[in-house]
Amino acid sequence: MREYASLKKLRAGEILDLDGILLKMDEGEIREGDLYVAERNTGPKLLTAKKVNHDRGWIEPTSNDYSFDLGECVKVCEA
Repeated sequence: MREYASLKKLRAGEILDLDGILLKMDEGEIREGDLYVAERNTGPKLLTAKKVNHDRGWIEPTSNDYSFDLGECVKVCEA
């Protein structure tokens, strides 16, 4: 699995400034309605979970963005 800079920072307990919104990693698994940061090829995105499939390992956001694998996501809250 590739490690992305924003996700690494959050997992290390650091604060992430994403377009002026300060975020930190939140406890627990990502569930429907949770905020999360996802990162793949286009940089980090702040998204809200619409559907989470833990068995298959993906999250569908409420926006028109594509689904991300669980490993590409970190549950967050405002810092």
